[in-house]
Amino acid sequence: MQKRSVINRVYNATKTATSHIYKDDDWSGVKNLYSLIEGALPLGWALQIGESRYKGVMGECGHRKVYSAIITDSERQSIQVRIVASFCGTIEDPMGLYDLTLLMN
Repeated sequence: MQKRSVINRVYNATKTATSHIYKDDDWSGVKNLYSLIEGALPLGWALQIGESRYKGVMGECGHRKVYSAIITDSERQSIQVRIVASFCGTIEDPMGLYDLTLLMN
């Protein structure tokens, strides 16, 4: 299967997970998004989860958390995956609410 087809499949399978605000302490929205991505992959494609890091200048932890991963197949095609959790909570608890953006190329 071609890269563009896999990307379209993943976007279609994950659009509900990236269209609302999350409120939790254990990043379950990100975990759910990874599960949806894995479930949308065709046979022979695999998700390899990479690192995560805080970005931005707001306090010590920044104003978003960025997760990276890669989707690969047996023919050595690869798709870079980035999930951005943008904090949108209160001043006292900026990470109390967050939304998710999924980027692939």
